[in-house]
Amino acid sequence: MTDQVFDGEFWFLERHTPDAGLALKVREHIHTRRSRFQLIEVFDTFEYGRVLTLDRLIMVSERDESAYHEMLTHVPMMIHPSPRRVLVIGGGDGGVLRELVKHDCLQRAVQVEIDREVVEVCREYLPSIASAFDHPKVELVIEDAIRYIKGVEERFDVVIVDSTDPVGPAVDLFGEAFYRDVFAALSSEGIVTCQIGAPIYDLDQIVRMHGRLQGIFTEAALFLTHIPTYPSGVWTLGIASKGLSLSAQPSDVRYSTLRDRLNYYNSDIHRSSFTLPEFLHRALKGS
Repeated sequence: MTDQVFDGEFWFLERHTPDAGLALKVREHIHTRRSRFQLIEVFDTFEYGRVLTLDRLIMVSERDESAYHEMLTHVPMMIHPSPRRVLVIGGGDGGVLRELVKHDCLQRAVQVEIDREVVEVCREYLPSIASAFDHPKVELVIEDAIRYIKGVEERFDVVIVDSTDPVGPAVDLFGEAFYRDVFAALSSEGIVTCQIGAPIYDLDQIVRMHGRLQGIFTEAALFLTHIPTYPSGVWTLGIASKGLSLSAQPSDVRYSTLRDRLNYYNSDIHRSSFTLPEFLHRALKGS
């Protein structure tokens, strides 16, 4: 990735492959710091508002973040009949927490984030996303999630793995050993969701992760969301359960309490997101 100036304008460029990428015109480079783990930056862009990048890869933008956070959160929360205790792995921007506390049934949400400085940056520069860290139902734990999940005794109804891509500090969050520990940390009807990658670019990775979830959990599936600032604009999320059917339909009663506070998720999107393109079907069948 290199920044470029075209005709006096500053553009942030993120390369997705050697031959494709994304360019955003920048109004202001707001913040830069390097933590123990990664380079953290915030840009104010003309099209997508403020954008958080880690090691020069876009993690979240104000304009399209709801397509990611709402789907990663509300799909498992609406499948589970009574999700009271939730564990969030990663997600230092706070978007998943913001969505979780919209659910009246939630009693406790624990977020385990390895990099305190990501949380600090997001609280200061992305307050509309990082709005729930002080909520009375939320506990923030700054720790390596791999170590945390091995030792935790509490059992959770939902685990949400909001990790970065499988490089650097997040690489082990895609491994079999980690998901076996997640399985153990779930209650008897527990559900886990995770982000996996772009079906256009990361097909082999998606197939491997789906097979991994199938080998550990009772039931596993993939669903899609559309995020313009992520590579290819289409993103794959994984979901797996210990005992519940993943085909359970969203509760109309519970959805009605959320509808006015949502930007992307709705009951129709929930159902249709599990419809996969044929090339992805074929890849999964061949795995």
